[in-house]
Amino acid sequence: MRPAAYQYSDEIFNRLSVYFGLKHELANLKSVKDHFVTGLEKLTMKFQRYEELMGEDLDQHVTFTQEEKSKDEDKVVSVSLPVSDKVKPETALSAPAPRPEESSSFKKAEAKDNSQYEINIGQKWLLIIGIVTMVFGIGYFLKYSFEQGWVGPAGRVTMAYIWGIIFLIGGDQFRKRKFSAFGLSLVGGGIATLYFSTFAAFNLYHLFSQTPSFLVMVVITVLASVLAIVYDTKWLAILGLIGGFLTPVMLSTGHDNYIFLMTYMTILNLGLLSVAFYKKWDILNILGFVATYLIYTGWFSSHYNQSKFWPAILFITLYYFIYSIIPFAYQFLREKSDGIKGFLIITPNSFLAFGFSYFMIRERFSLEWVSVITILYAVVFLLMASYLYKKEMYKQNAFVVLLGKAALFLIITIPVIFSKHWITIFWAAQATVLLWTGIRLGRKSIIIGSYILLGGAVCKFLFYDYSVVFKISFHSLHIMGHYTYIIVERYITSLFVLLVIYEFACFVKKDRLAHLSTSLSLSPKIHDAFIFMGLFCLMLFIILNVETYKFFDEYLPNARFAAISVLWTLFSVVLMVKGFSNNNSFARIVSLGLFLITLTKVFLFDMSKIHTPYRILSFIILGIVLIGTSYLYHRNKNIIIRTISADKKEVKH
Repeated sequence: MRPAAYQYSDEIFNRLSVYFGLKHELANLKSVKDHFVTGLEKLTMKFQRYEELMGEDLDQHVTFTQEEKSKDEDKVVSVSLPVSDKVKPETALSAPAPRPEESSSFKKAEAKDNSQYEINIGQKWLLIIGIVTMVFGIGYFLKYSFEQGWVGPAGRVTMAYIWGIIFLIGGDQFRKRKFSAFGLSLVGGGIATLYFSTFAAFNLYHLFSQTPSFLVMVVITVLASVLAIVYDTKWLAILGLIGGFLTPVMLSTGHDNYIFLMTYMTILNLGLLSVAFYKKWDILNILGFVATYLIYTGWFSSHYNQSKFWPAILFITLYYFIYSIIPFAYQFLREKSDGIKGFLIITPNSFLAFGFSYFMIRERFSLEWVSVITILYAVVFLLMASYLYKKEMYKQNAFVVLLGKAALFLIITIPVIFSKHWITIFWAAQATVLLWTGIRLGRKSIIIGSYILLGGAVCKFLFYDYSVVFKISFHSLHIMGHYTYIIVERYITSLFVLLVIYEFACFVKKDRLAHLSTSLSLSPKIHDAFIFMGLFCLMLFIILNVETYKFFDEYLPNARFAAISVLWTLFSVVLMVKGFSNNNSFARIVSLGLFLITLTKVFLFDMSKIHTPYRILSFIILGIVLIGTSYLYHRNKNIIIRTISADKKEVKH
């Protein structure tokens, strides 16, 4: 803490000039010094008080007004001087402003910090440790009294309950007397003691049966929640939550009363999450979620079998709804939203619930019935995303999370319900919907997701559908069976994949998207439309080659190699025409490259493998095409030169 520096005004300086000219200069200067030091100490005390109240850096927040400064300066020089004793200003002595030592302030601040640590330890940690020690002491007292035979079991439990009630009453009284932290800590100790007493009455002394013990612990949990609301104390609710979820564990007899257990957890979750919604305590959502799935997992691993399928699947679905809808309501149905930290538990919630459901349904029925769960989850996420969209909250990250979760479960649904090539078709269609949604909302993450999904559909078509579904091997290009083997499905799948890729190119071209090209560090001139159009040409080339080769392989095998050469030539012609019509140099270069490959194939392969009639046809068609291409270059020579010159100028600039 830095002491304030005072600067004297002209008026005060004139007064000092008169003052220093008087006979009693030394005595008055001493008086001024005493006044100044006294005032500085008072200000230092005020600064320390202000720091305690605000808890922030004084250098950033403390400012003095000119009025306060003048008032303090007037106090320093409030000395009446006779008119006859005035001296000229130029003969007066100049007095520097006094500067107290800064080290004393730092020492005081350091002493204050040390004292604050000491107070914190004395008030908070000693109290917590003392209460925990007291609870252990009560437990050991009960145990020792039992061993010595001093008090019967009923008396011991009664004494423990009395200790808990004393803690509750004493804590409330201390809180009313403005010892809030001390009183609330005693209340927490009382709640813990009541839990412990009930557990001892049931498990150690067998005074209560399971049902009364359970009801008493429920009452204690309700009491903790009510006190948390009344006292506006979050950790009391946490204590009640922990005690509530430990109740079935502590009172377990090994008998699988799962209906009662699941119903109890449902009621407990609804009650505690209502408190979380009312008081805006999102930590209760997280702790309740963790405790619920821990207990359910423990029960599932120890007691589940197919005879308990319906209660188990209904309760796990109920828990899914609780920890999807309630955190969503907590986050977005209030007037103010504090981020999405508590809301994000819907992600592990959906995966855990789906994992249990998948195992139970597949074991009980068949894989197709799992789609009921995946569609249900997708619908829930879509409804929540629709709510945010209607409230114009689609720019929030939560909207993207919900939309992504819905898309994910729809993606999972498709292979569960459908099979073979239909999965490819639905994935491609869903990728188009995601792309349109991402462009419409301006969300890059959704657009990238559509790119990834389309890539998955294309890879599945090439590396799974062709070999497994359509019986085509890329190594030998041999199709098991006839050319017409599921030809309709093959054509539909091929055309649909090509159509979707072309639509992708059109969509991204319209909006000039460059997410993919930027991530690949390509030229700024290259947009995503260029990449997707290249993918379209590549897929078209592959599909045409496969279909052409198989057709001629089955119906005219001697002409199959010549047919491929003709196909490559015609494909090169189309690329060349598109290159000239759109003034696209890349398309023309690819066309020339394909011409070169075709020429190499014709001269090195076709001459030895193809029979004479087809060889003649292949050479004639290739020659005509090459001559025609040369004519196009002669005709469009000036256009190409101008384009190249313009590109060079643009690069220089």
